[in-house]
Amino acid sequence: MATESDALDQKAAAELQVEIIPGTEVMTDVHGVRFAHAGGKESGSVLVPHPTNDLHDPLNWSRPWKYATAFTQLLYVWVLVCSALSIAPLFPLLGAYFHIGDQQLSLLTGVNVITLGFANILIVPLSNIFGRRPISIVFGFLVVLTNIWQALATSHTSFLAFRACNGLVAATSETIMVQVIADMFFLHERGTWMGLYFIFYFSGAFLGPIMSGNIAARHGWRSFFWLTVALAAFVTVLLIFFFPETKWRRDTANHAGVKDEETNTKTQKATVESEVSSQDLAGGAVVGGGKPSRAQYSLIQKIDPNWVRYIVRDLTTPVIVFFNPIVFWAALMLAGPADLLLLFNLTESPLFSSPAYRFNPGQVGYTNFAFFVGGIVGVATAGPFSDWLARRSTIRNNGIREAEMRLPALIPFVCFFIISNIVGAIGYQRLWPWEAIVVCGFGFSGLAVTSIPAISIAYAVDCYKPIAGEIMVVATVMKNVLGFCLSYWIFNLAQREGFLTVYMVQFAVDMLPVVLTIPLYLYGKKLRAWTRNSHIHRRDALL
Repeated sequence: MATESDALDQKAAAELQVEIIPGTEVMTDVHGVRFAHAGGKESGSVLVPHPTNDLHDPLNWSRPWKYATAFTQLLYVWVLVCSALSIAPLFPLLGAYFHIGDQQLSLLTGVNVITLGFANILIVPLSNIFGRRPISIVFGFLVVLTNIWQALATSHTSFLAFRACNGLVAATSETIMVQVIADMFFLHERGTWMGLYFIFYFSGAFLGPIMSGNIAARHGWRSFFWLTVALAAFVTVLLIFFFPETKWRRDTANHAGVKDEETNTKTQKATVESEVSSQDLAGGAVVGGGKPSRAQYSLIQKIDPNWVRYIVRDLTTPVIVFFNPIVFWAALMLAGPADLLLLFNLTESPLFSSPAYRFNPGQVGYTNFAFFVGGIVGVATAGPFSDWLARRSTIRNNGIREAEMRLPALIPFVCFFIISNIVGAIGYQRLWPWEAIVVCGFGFSGLAVTSIPAISIAYAVDCYKPIAGEIMVVATVMKNVLGFCLSYWIFNLAQREGFLTVYMVQFAVDMLPVVLTIPLYLYGKKLRAWTRNSHIHRRDALL
């Protein structure tokens, strides 16, 4: 059955003679019909996805409810990433305690990174079956336990095992927030919220090392993990009180042009020949006036009756969409900046604690402020800039929005990304002044890692909204597999060839998807058209 949004899009498409496929949206009124945006303001823009008339629909929640829910989950993300990816300044202390070298120390991060990625293959179906809320809370308690075990570790083997377990349970930080964004926010809001997600995610990796380095320098390395125990317990309690369930079962995917071939033909004919009924147009009238129900605050959510199909679907879909050019490109655009950041993270302690700089763990930790400042600049500009650029392009295109309209926003951020790679390569090799490495290497890397993935993932989600969680699974698996491999080879290659070679290898990996952005901008709609009838666009309706 076609949705109200589908009917409106097809009517406007007939008038404007535009082909409507997933990722192409009608963002203007049809026959004078206007929908109110959240907050009650009238606008000529149609809300995508189209909300129901239920006050408890997360799309209809008021701004205070949405913000409280989103920021609770964002703080949860920050703490989980902070506990998982902040041990680089501790390397000298851990190396002395466990009697291990740089290569084994880097694997303490590498094994955490690889389990972070692959655990999401299970977390996504679990969150679809049991809900975002129960999975977040349960895994929050498990993070507390793994941090306790890390604080009590007495051997390298046990510590390595606990690092792997911590990655498994902290993996909810990598996909659930993306699902929440798709659950609660409209198309025109996603760029900003994806940017906020990435700043909270990566600032955990930015600010965590500052905390860990200074705490360890004064109180020993175990003290940092006891702090993460307290933080994880705190955010888990916050989830119980301020994070209602956002998963909402809809009749169809609410996506333009998403029907089987027979239904698509019939619906186009019907919607062009007849007016959209007043009842259909009523959808969205309560946007901004809703709130979560008591049931959405229950600790145990009703298990989806189609749970077997969810398991099969959510385990197979990431494998299938991995070969989708748009999803694969977005995954590489996340992996490149993230793994450059990881490269800086793994090498900062060996570089700055060397005789050339003689930084102590606390001073090494302070260099991560550059990542944080760059990340703030990235999130403050990337999401709003890509949304603004897409809006302007939509206006020039008679109110028809194409997903590719976001992509030109990548240009300035890619320039900073390139500079960061070059500064890392030459600065490390020639031992440049630490200010140049920290500001132009670390700082620009932080800017790139929050801006480039925010725009790229938002583009992929625009194209394939029903599989937002699976897109992040593919992206995080790609990012973390490459990151794990990175932890294996960087120090061996650096000892043989120097850091210039290390960073140039990373630069080559980073630039591949950047170059591919040009043909994607030109031919992205054709790629979307090839998959317009794919089951992934209507997968919820097929359950």
